[in-house]
Amino acid sequence: MAHCTYENLSDLEPILALIRSLDRIKERKPGIFYLKSRGFLHFHEKNGKRWADVRDGENWGSEVPISLNPDQEEMDAFFREVRRRHQATLET
Repeated sequence: MAHCTYENLSDLEPILALIRSLDRIKERKPGIFYLKSRGFLHFHEKNGKRWADVRDGENWGSEVPISLNPDQEEMDAFFREVRRRHQATLET
């Protein structure tokens, strides 16, 4: 499945900035993040729904939904989950 285009992530710019600041994260393409030279996070969108695939330790974890134009509460919850998975992946 194709990744979400970067222009369709503009509503997530505050979260993307936080993700960029995480330890050892590299954004090799806009909206596609690597950790320790392995894919860590990228976004998909289909039929008006959006989600992120985020590594959780050694493996990809379950999809993390993030709606289009999310409110602050949803963005905060999304980033908390990304940060938790980031730590779990760093530890592997």
